[in-house]
Amino acid sequence: MEWIIRLWILMGIIILTCCCYWFLWVKKENGDRLKQKKKKKKKKKEEGKVPRGNKGWPLLGETLEFIACGYTSNPVSFMEKRKSLYGSVFKTSILGTGVIVSTDPEVNKVILQNHGNIFVPAYPKSVRELMGDYSILQMNGNMHRKIHSLLGGFLRSPQFKARITTDIQHSVKQCFATWTHQPIYVQDQVKKITFTILVKVLLSIGPGEDLDFLKREFEEFIKGLICLPLKFPGTRLHKSLKAKERMMKIVKRVIEERNNNIHKKKNSEEKGGAANDVVDVLLRDIGDSNTISNMLENICENIIEMMIPGEETLPTAMTMAVKFLSDSPLALSKLLEENMELKRQKNSAEDYVWNDYLQLPFTQNVISETLRMANIVNAIWRKAVKDVEIKGKFVKKMRQ
Repeated sequence: MEWIIRLWILMGIIILTCCCYWFLWVKKENGDRLKQKKKKKKKKKEEGKVPRGNKGWPLLGETLEFIACGYTSNPVSFMEKRKSLYGSVFKTSILGTGVIVSTDPEVNKVILQNHGNIFVPAYPKSVRELMGDYSILQMNGNMHRKIHSLLGGFLRSPQFKARITTDIQHSVKQCFATWTHQPIYVQDQVKKITFTILVKVLLSIGPGEDLDFLKREFEEFIKGLICLPLKFPGTRLHKSLKAKERMMKIVKRVIEERNNNIHKKKNSEEKGGAANDVVDVLLRDIGDSNTISNMLENICENIIEMMIPGEETLPTAMTMAVKFLSDSPLALSKLLEENMELKRQKNSAEDYVWNDYLQLPFTQNVISETLRMANIVNAIWRKAVKDVEIKGKFVKKMRQ
């Protein structure tokens, strides 16, 4: 009988052990399920905050419709359509990049104020390819502040203001002399003035073969800013990159000649005087002849990048000013009266100076109001360096 008792005790121990293992296994499984459920719930909640939208076709995204809208009488229709469908913050895919578009002023304010340095400049691949690795657009922090300070100091200098006023007056007179009784396209005419002046400010290149070549190649180059990031021969991006290579040869030649002159003056202890253009400003800041060989390519690319306002933003702003004045006869009348009064105060042979502009308060107001009303920049591109939530919208960290 004793062995039977021991057998029952052993079986009881085995059954108890199995029950304990089963209990622990069930508890673990339930715990894992609960964790997964919470994780899914959290993910679902998070996904609910991600802006709605449509990524379009693979690779193409919605790029074709985005570009096509730019050639219509209502270029903002791409944004307006999606805003009506998905709200003021929506997702899409353009220029080979998935993006979240915000047309909400409060969201935009948070992004641009950038507390905590959550957002940094970032642009589509086609723009990065065209501008290069050291583009001013992608500069951030100390380097951006340094370049801004250098160029700002030059542009505010009395010598520059005196020279630019004379150059503008000369270029405007030359442009007006070519006008006939044929229809005038304001934006095209303004481009002739602004690009010429800007190239002179950047490189001190005046009218001639070099300027004509730069103008022609730049028009080819800038077409690639809004395109798919496809770089094989025949594509828009490939053509623009080739145009940039041709421009780089002229810009590089000018910078090398200027750098040699600067070092000759240093060796002869001759004073260089005030900077004549942006190239002078950048070369003098580098200083060391060993460093210039490494920085030459970057300066060339930055100079080409700085030509963009002369071909795009400035002509657009001035064209919009003409449009707004056409819609407001009273403002046009006051603007004309103020400027004609200044003309009456000057002799016919006397040139305008910078201080004359400061005596035109209403003209300055027209400029400020044009910049307020006209959307001359199609977008400000930023990427999030970590996950962030703004006004209930979840923005994921950008991986690239």
